[in-house]
Amino acid sequence: GLMSDTGYNRLMVEKPFGTSYKTAEELQNQLESGFSDDQIFRIDHYLGKEMVQNIPAVRFGNPILDATWNKNYIKNVQVTLAEQLGVEERAGYYNTAGALLDMIQNHAFQIVGWLAMEKPSSFSDTDIRAAKNTVFSKLKMYDEREVVTNFVRGQYGRGREVWQKSYTEEPNVPADSKNDTYVA
Repeated sequence: GLMSDTGYNRLMVEKPFGTSYKTAEELQNQLESGFSDDQIFRIDHYLGKEMVQNIPAVRFGNPILDATWNKNYIKNVQVTLAEQLGVEERAGYYNTAGALLDMIQNHAFQIVGWLAMEKPSSFSDTDIRAAKNTVFSKLKMYDEREVVTNFVRGQYGRGREVWQKSYTEEPNVPADSKNDTYVA
């Protein structure tokens, strides 16, 4: 009942877009059965942050950076997404997603896409997505053993200030939660 015969029909889906490749693919197939690709908007509120929105302008709008932003001049890029906030009222969501699903597969990958992609032929959504997908297709996929070797997961503890609670002291977070709130 979402479609109408008049006006525009759009569907906005905010992350997480599935909890695994399989569930994301199932969701995509379901959405495509009722909507065309140009009607589906997958959004990530984090990408609305001013610093993230400035990446393409800084990268592609500055001729010096545009000419030197490549493997010949840049050896290493590290993306750090640090927050001062605790879980606050997001425990119901966060305890099911954790830092890996919430921050890495969504926010960090999109930032990596902006940082590592070749300049798209235009700045249309289709060309930007294609340029990012080229980057994503070249990322190494780790098996379970390699994840243990190459990733660190943790959970934040109590801070120095009275208001800085540990994760398990946050409202609606189970005291025995093993959920990751830090990933590197």
